[in-house]
Amino acid sequence: MLKNKLASKEEIMSKFFDGMTLMVGGFACTGVPRALVDLVLESGVKDIKLISNDAGDPDICQGRLYHAGIVKECWHSHVGLNPEFGELAKEGKFKLHITPQGTLVEKIRCGGIGAGGILLRTGMNTDTEMEKEREKVQVNGEDWFIETPLHADVALVRARRSDYFGNLTYRGNMANYNPIMAMAADCTIVEADHICDLEEIPIDSVKTPGIFVDMILDTQKLYV
Repeated sequence: MLKNKLASKEEIMSKFFDGMTLMVGGFACTGVPRALVDLVLESGVKDIKLISNDAGDPDICQGRLYHAGIVKECWHSHVGLNPEFGELAKEGKFKLHITPQGTLVEKIRCGGIGAGGILLRTGMNTDTEMEKEREKVQVNGEDWFIETPLHADVALVRARRSDYFGNLTYRGNMANYNPIMAMAADCTIVEADHICDLEEIPIDSVKTPGIFVDMILDTQKLYV
C-alpha cells in the first residue's frame, strides 16, 4: 500500500542533526524550499555541511543559514549574490569548495545513481588550488580529474506539485538541482506549492517518482 508522506514541521525537524550534510535545491533564490530552510534554523542545529548551487542572498534562502552562522563547510558553484557570505568566507568562518556548475551537477548525479565518480577535465592546467587538490588519472595518455560523488544526509526539495505519495512536478528553474538532489540523499523532504491527490498528476508528467521522497511538508499545519 502506498504511504501518505505528509509530515508536520516537528516530524521534519526531527530529521535534522548537528553536523549533517544538507542539500538545498533551487537556483539563485528561485525554486528554493524556503519554508524548509526556515525549519532548519528553527530546529537549532549547527555545524552543517551545505551543498547548493549558490549561497543565496544576504539572510534570504540559503543565505539565512550563513547569517545564522551554522554552516561549517559548503559546496557551491556561485556565491557572488551574497556579499555577507563573502565577508564570512574571508574571516574563515567555514570551509568553502567552489565547483564549476556542470561539475557540481555531475557530482550530485553520481551520488544519486550510486556511481563512484566521473572523469572531467574542467579546470585542468589552470595552476589553481582547485587543480592542485584534485586527484588525477591518465586515460589514453590524457590527464583527467576524478570527481567524486556528493551525497547528503538530508535533501530539501521544492516542487510545483506533489501528490500525497511524493510524485513531483517542477516549473521553470525549480527543475535546476531539485530533481537530482531528490535522488542523492538518505532523506528527501519536499516543500510543494500544491499538494494534490494521486490521480491528479498524469504519469508522464512526473519528474521525480515518489520512491525518492521520504516526507512532504504539510503546509496546512505549518502555522497552526
